Amino acid sequence: MKRLVPFALAAVLLTSSACHMFSSKKNPSAPKESKTVAVDVEKDFMHRWIDKRAADLVSQGRAPDAARAQAVSEFKATFSYTTVAAQAK
Repeated sequence: MKRLVPFALAAVLLTSSACHMFSSKKNPSAPKESKTVAVDVEKDFMHRWIDKRAADLVSQGRAPDAARAQAVSEFKATFSYTTVAAQAK
């Protein structure tokens, strides 16, 4: 009797989880992944960082155009290892 209970529980676990494990159906409601996720994230980071730094420089008294230009050059120097730093305008 003592051995029957663990074997019965193991059998139930194997049969209930095996149905999902060997299923060939994919989740149709899952969003499709973009092939450029990393680049999209880097671009978003670049835009947010430049906007924040330019706002900081404007609050320190710089002209908005000069502040943005300085923020872009600082981004290129600080994050030169990213792919978007070379594309920053």
